[in-house]
Amino acid sequence: MADSYRYRCGECGHRTAWGSESRGAAAIEAHYDRRHPEIVPGGVVEFRRGSSCGGSGCLVVLAVLVVLLVLASRS
Repeated sequence: MADSYRYRCGECGHRTAWGSESRGAAAIEAHYDRRHPEIVPGGVVEFRRGSSCGGSGCLVVLAVLVVLLVLASRS
């Protein structure tokens, strides 16, 4: 999973969806053009670091390891 960015409007609390930095910047600029045309875009940028283990893959690996440990402890 890649790194993600989300932008929050400094005027009304609107926030963009998680996505690329350029897509978020374009979305917040479009929001300001629509809702706050007289104000320079501002607000907060949130950053979410990507994971090396996407989705439920980590859970599957952990479950397999637990099963292997239980089987190993019985022998």
